Amino acid sequence: MRDLRICFVGDSYVNGSGDETGLGWTGRLCARRTSGDLRLTRYDLGIRGETTDQIGARWHSECTPRLPEGADNRVVLQFGINDVAVITGQGRHVAPEVSLASAAELVSAAAAAYPTLWVGLPPANVACSPMHPSAGLEISFRQEDAIALNRAFEDLASALGVAYLDIQTPLLGDTAYLNSLTRGDRMHPDGQGYARIADLVDAWPAWSDWFKV
Repeated sequence: MRDLRICFVGDSYVNGSGDETGLGWTGRLCARRTSGDLRLTRYDLGIRGETTDQIGARWHSECTPRLPEGADNRVVLQFGINDVAVITGQGRHVAPEVSLASAAELVSAAAAAYPTLWVGLPPANVACSPMHPSAGLEISFRQEDAIALNRAFEDLASALGVAYLDIQTPLLGDTAYLNSLTRGDRMHPDGQGYARIADLVDAWPAWSDWFKV
């Protein structure tokens, strides 16, 4: 039986925060691929509020013990939405050039160690003004910043030769997804929104190729 182990590394969207079912998109995605001839292990390595540089600092130490020698080990990355947060009185959380430099280092290292896929950041939830979890600061989001970073990440992925899935563009035109941002914790999509993300990833040929015999 094939021993497939996948580390999903990223922020609250990887974690599935706000989903009343607790599955997020990664849980739904892997549930669809479970079969009798596949031992599929999903590791949720998403941490709320983390930026690209923070995720880059921990990914290796967290993935290594979960991806042992002899298993079919893979990594899926998703990050960036916290980089574009605007902190009241301080400006953007992470400068664009820092986001790109951190992403280049993280994605390059992951792809050198394991087969790696990169799922793009989702649309910004411009209607929310949550408190920053670590500092108690009020933050907001600008859609144009998320769009710009998504495009920059897509260009970077192409340059690095890593498969990148733009989920932002289709979700921006998806009324059901945008409505899901107004429910649940009102910072993240609810279960219906995460299901839409799972649909997009599940239809991605780069992901489907991992499950071909």
